[in-house]
Amino acid sequence: MNLKSVITCVAALFLSATLLISTFSTVYAEEDAIVSSDFEDEEIGSWLMFGGGTMEIDDSVAHTGTKSIKASNRKQTYQGPSLNCDDLFMPNETYDFDGWVYHEQGVNLTMSWTIRYLDATGNASYAQIKGVDVPSGEWVELQNSITIPETAVSYLIYFECSNENADFYVDDITINGKANSASYSFDNEISYQQQYLYDFEADSEMWNSRGDVKIIHTDEYSNTGTHSIYVTGRNATWNGPTLNVSNKISKNQSYHYSANVMYNGEEYEDAHVFRLEIQYTINGADSYNLIAEKEAKKGKWTMLDGYYTVPDKAENISIYVQTANLEEGQELTDNDTMSFYVDTVQITDGRIMLESQRKDLMLKLLIIAAIAVVIAFIIYFIVKRIRKNKTAMKLVSIDAMTKVLNRNSYEKKIEELENDIEQCKSLYYALCDVNFLKYINDNHGHEKGDEVITRCAKMLSDATGTDCKVYRTGGDEFVCISKLPIDEKIRNAITEEAKNDKGYPFAVACGFAVYDENNCNDIKSIIAQCDKNMYADKQRIKSENKEFSRK
Repeated sequence: MNLKSVITCVAALFLSATLLISTFSTVYAEEDAIVSSDFEDEEIGSWLMFGGGTMEIDDSVAHTGTKSIKASNRKQTYQGPSLNCDDLFMPNETYDFDGWVYHEQGVNLTMSWTIRYLDATGNASYAQIKGVDVPSGEWVELQNSITIPETAVSYLIYFECSNENADFYVDDITINGKANSASYSFDNEISYQQQYLYDFEADSEMWNSRGDVKIIHTDEYSNTGTHSIYVTGRNATWNGPTLNVSNKISKNQSYHYSANVMYNGEEYEDAHVFRLEIQYTINGADSYNLIAEKEAKKGKWTMLDGYYTVPDKAENISIYVQTANLEEGQELTDNDTMSFYVDTVQITDGRIMLESQRKDLMLKLLIIAAIAVVIAFIIYFIVKRIRKNKTAMKLVSIDAMTKVLNRNSYEKKIEELENDIEQCKSLYYALCDVNFLKYINDNHGHEKGDEVITRCAKMLSDATGTDCKVYRTGGDEFVCISKLPIDEKIRNAITEEAKNDKGYPFAVACGFAVYDENNCNDIKSIIAQCDKNMYADKQRIKSENKEFSRK
């Protein structure tokens, strides 16, 4: 392959990668799996328990792979894994849902996949995506298509079970349809800032106390920079830092919210659940809604993040951070009222966030394409070098005239067999010598002499096949080492080749031998026996063809 071919090949690879990126990004923006969760990476992602209970990655059962998510500690039938889809769905669009559920309760249970809509006034309505009776110990598919109502502005999907105390599992969840990001077009007249960052480097930045709690600006710990806020003196799970965002966000618009939390202290447990929530008043009633919930490890910063769309008539909107709510009848402990730190809180217009994600995806794909091109170059040059080395090795080991193995290869093989008597025992050996070569050279020319040697090499190779190695060890001498018996094959081949009259005599003397504990118990004695037998055969041929023998 010349340089021009290499450049053409690489250009084709790059073009293919570019087309792949273009196709992928188009599909991503239009019709694709906008949700695909198999939990094999052991990440729950944005999935949360709806209404209470606990959820964790489980490796005891799975529909495919080795992981699923398990919902447990449920108290109500509707409690189960949920996903906020404000950043995914669009009104009047149809989406295809597919997911698998499983339980081990010993009886059939009705399990459902449900979607909750909120309209601009905050009113909720519910639709069943799919409900089925699920036998114990069997994975069952929930599959259906749903068209999102025109009036809906917020969307939540969740799994539920007819037995409020049953643990159940969910796996291989996919949702296909037109992604929300495809419909975004920025309005130049948006009156709200599109992004807010609270890093607390200067002060507490308008964050207030929710309940009887102290908010302290501190440089003791920080997620970014040098400062954070410390929340202490809590006496309820809902106590924490809060920020009014009424004048910072647009209603009916998806926003991405994130906050980083951390706690420490020997008196606290090693892991605890924190929640990022949003609160507002609508039609005179308070509404409390979960944005994100995640288990934090003591001493490590943990990000809580998710999307949320505030209804059109919402008022007095605030976000806040708290620890996990208690189940009914559960007693409050020191862990529930622990002190903790908050830092790097960010509110981002969902359109910016999704555009950023798409750009990140494009960048990753471009990097992959570039790496693919580099790898293609490397593979090409490695293959070229390997081929060159193989050619060089072949030239070193192959006899140039006859194309069989040369004496160098033969000596390496003999050395190998000297060190491996077991291999030596399992092989068959032949020593062959072209007769009347001097007569042919003297009477027909050296070209015919070379020809008879080449004929002999080809005859031996063809007769013995791939299970035999043929070596040219001298001018007109050959050694055959085979995995299968070869004496009859070679004798018959010589007889047939001799019938092919080229104007000069064709005769080959052969001697055969195999391993024998008494007489031929190593490779040198075996070859010596071959030579002895070959010499006897040569004398026989000369006596029968005295007119061609040397004078």
